[in-house]
Amino acid sequence: MKKNRLGAMAVICLAVGFIFIAIGAGMQIGENSATNTESVTANVSCREMFIGDTPISEYTIKAFGQAGTSAKRLAGYIEEVSGEKIKVSSFANTDKYIEIKKVDSLPEGDGTIEIRDGIISIKARNSIELEKQVDIFANTYLGIAFAGESREHILKGAANIVIPENEISDTDAWMQEREPIICLWKTNATRGVFYNSDTSLKSEILSYSDDQLYNYVRMMKSLGYTGIQVTDMCSAWAYYGNYEFAHDRIRLMADAAHSLGMNFTLWVWGAEFNGYGWVDDSVVYNSNGVDKAFDSPEAIASFEKYYSIYAELADCADRVIAHYNDPGKLKTTEEIAYFASILREKCRAVNPDVNFGVSCYTNEIDARELNERMGGDVTVYFGARKTADETWKHPRDVCAVDRIDFGIWSWCLTEMEIDQIAEMNVNATYIQNTYNLTREEDSINKPTYWSEMDSYHILNIFSHYVAARLLIDPEISADALLLEVSEKIFGSEYASDMYEMLKLVEEARTGDSLDTFYWSGENYVIKSESYDSRGIFEKSKRSLEHIDSILEAIDNGEEISSEIPMPVSVAELLMLIKPHIKQINEYADFRLKMDELKAAAEAGTGKDKLQALLNEYYVPVSEYNVITGVWGIPEARAQYEIIGEFCEKYGLEVPQDPTFIHYRKMRIYDQFITYQKNSKEKVLFNKDYFQWGYAFGKEETIRLTNLLVDDGLLTETDDGLVYITDWERYKFDF
Repeated sequence: MKKNRLGAMAVICLAVGFIFIAIGAGMQIGENSATNTESVTANVSCREMFIGDTPISEYTIKAFGQAGTSAKRLAGYIEEVSGEKIKVSSFANTDKYIEIKKVDSLPEGDGTIEIRDGIISIKARNSIELEKQVDIFANTYLGIAFAGESREHILKGAANIVIPENEISDTDAWMQEREPIICLWKTNATRGVFYNSDTSLKSEILSYSDDQLYNYVRMMKSLGYTGIQVTDMCSAWAYYGNYEFAHDRIRLMADAAHSLGMNFTLWVWGAEFNGYGWVDDSVVYNSNGVDKAFDSPEAIASFEKYYSIYAELADCADRVIAHYNDPGKLKTTEEIAYFASILREKCRAVNPDVNFGVSCYTNEIDARELNERMGGDVTVYFGARKTADETWKHPRDVCAVDRIDFGIWSWCLTEMEIDQIAEMNVNATYIQNTYNLTREEDSINKPTYWSEMDSYHILNIFSHYVAARLLIDPEISADALLLEVSEKIFGSEYASDMYEMLKLVEEARTGDSLDTFYWSGENYVIKSESYDSRGIFEKSKRSLEHIDSILEAIDNGEEISSEIPMPVSVAELLMLIKPHIKQINEYADFRLKMDELKAAAEAGTGKDKLQALLNEYYVPVSEYNVITGVWGIPEARAQYEIIGEFCEKYGLEVPQDPTFIHYRKMRIYDQFITYQKNSKEKVLFNKDYFQWGYAFGKEETIRLTNLLVDDGLLTETDDGLVYITDWERYKFDF
């Protein structure tokens, strides 16, 4: 990657800094300056700017007639950021130029920015729209935020600005509208259950500064998305004390998206307004024994209250999607249609143009009935097809016959949802295979909108690069895209090593299908007999060495500037990745030792010797500073299950690590607390209630719950239920 130029460049930057300080004081400069002089420039820091490998100084801005004003605006932005004065002319005497052109035939509002072979073309139908496209270009590529607005400023970031020589064309994209689902689970308190003080907040969206949030949205555009979707839900409000804080951050993301020429989608919990750390014991979903929630005045009041809160963001939303199943307290499509109509009315009262929809991704909502009961004018969203099973049925045909608009709301494909099992994933092959399966249904009815889950945030950048590019062209090799993103982020010198690391994560945690990726799959890769313990151990060891080598080079002054804008530095990204590679390495080492132990058992080694070896070999995979779901680290969970199966087969005792057991007990106890907080009465739980027994297994959940009874934290009733012993300490009257 490029190094900083010194000497004359420093003089230029100093001079430009004085010029822009003068502008802030009301002075005027030449015609090549940007027309907006309200930007924050007093602390300007000039950066080298390149288009590909070519310095921006070798470029000319080419413009005719009315486009000249927009050309001068762009020249001003370039000078503001880089210190370079770019010539504006009606012709270019070089093959390196930026063209600003008014095209009368373009539809209103359809300006374009194209970059091919180092030539940049910015087009729109009139001067006003040209200026808007120039501002979008400045926000997208030049390191400026909110160009053309009073809050315009230069973003903090790397020393170099690298504009790509080619941007993939999406004119004939498979999915015209593509968005990440930026999920606002609190990363260090997922599901509002277990607070982990060790989790790094470098991945916490709601803890980002304004500029970090802006760069996060820029990153998503750079990956290939046309918009962003953000989830608004009570779990996002819980640890900040009010919904207003979360709304402020969501609105900033919406504004950033619009300034970048992207769309913004607001996604909300349509029938889940308390719990998950958010306490509101006034919420009622049904009352007085009525059959339907809409027959309960108290329930209607609760829905109205929270729908009014959601509608506060409708003015900045292009789409609103209401989610009603998992979680959600409404039971029938009739009830969902009734309340969804109320939410649509509230949102349309604020923004008449908003596209309103309902998520039917679990297929538990009847799309035809929903559409009929809502009088049409609703978009429905389904899940992606993840298996080749011919019994799988997607209601696209219903949407085709009834002319219902629909899109895809894809979940647990780019990564695992962080509220249960949380892990860094690289899911390139699985994503491509799923897209190919889903495309088989396009002949029935083809969606134009697709969204992909983003809850691990910055560490999901690699899967999202693959997803966004495949949503444009699903024929591209997923592996080629992983190599491409490695080079864009880490530079050509380190690309192959980082590509190997990404493939390692894919091999060790994902595989190529739902069956290998999902914890309940028969061939779940982490527990699979085909897990390549030796190969993964050696690869993870090499990857750790590569990470340390790059971090050392950065410490020694090497500049590594990602071509993809990110909210954290390359060094910070590597430091977030490293503990995941450590976890993979520790688990692979454990699997190697278990292979030895199994061989010893099959060879007839005595029980005492086997028990001693097992006690020695079992060291739970560390949680380090990573995001941990309610179920804990997936490798640590798998370790314990593999050991349990081995002990059952050979009549051994399962080793108990005090720290591991403590964290498991606390996760159970903390979930009970979140439910107790929402009730003024004592709440009773079944002993296997925690996470429906899926997290640790029903027998183990009961055993751990009994340990909490032994500890005095829980009390058991005569009929075998349990409750928090000092439950009254958790009553709130907010």
